[in-house]
Amino acid sequence: MRRLSRTNLALRLTLLAILLPVTARTQQTSPKQAELSTTISSLDHDFFEAYNKCEWSKIEAMFTSDIEFYHEKRGQLMSRQSVMEVFSKNLCGDKNNRVRRELVEGTLQVYAIDNYGALEVGEHRFYLTQAGQKEKLDGIGRFANLWQLKDGEWRMSRVFSYGFRSP
Repeated sequence: MRRLSRTNLALRLTLLAILLPVTARTQQTSPKQAELSTTISSLDHDFFEAYNKCEWSKIEAMFTSDIEFYHEKRGQLMSRQSVMEVFSKNLCGDKNNRVRRELVEGTLQVYAIDNYGALEVGEHRFYLTQAGQKEKLDGIGRFANLWQLKDGEWRMSRVFSYGFRSP
């Protein structure tokens, strides 16, 4: 068996380091990945359109029954009912405080999860409108949503909301 010289080994490792990211980028832009990204992006849009309009039945329908929601400031919620209770109290419960979510353009990333669905990560802004005042940017945060594809239906099963900071 022939031994590789250090120079030859270094050259091969360098080429490998250069080619791996190219391969990864190529895989991410495959037609199947593009279709998945479009699907999840559309679901994100639909969910937060309902969120911004306080359309409870639409929001609830997009969660699995065993949804787990982890929020860095509010902690853990372990069921669709508990998530919906918090949403109804905090999101639209007070007509004098309205919250609107907006995806930060260019931050959405989607990753296939074999035999389950997809992971969506990104960054979003939250705007607050208080009685008698103009809407203002209230905060920016990160999110990771795990989408489950079951019986042809996509639903969020796990939500992580974290990394909040002032505008």
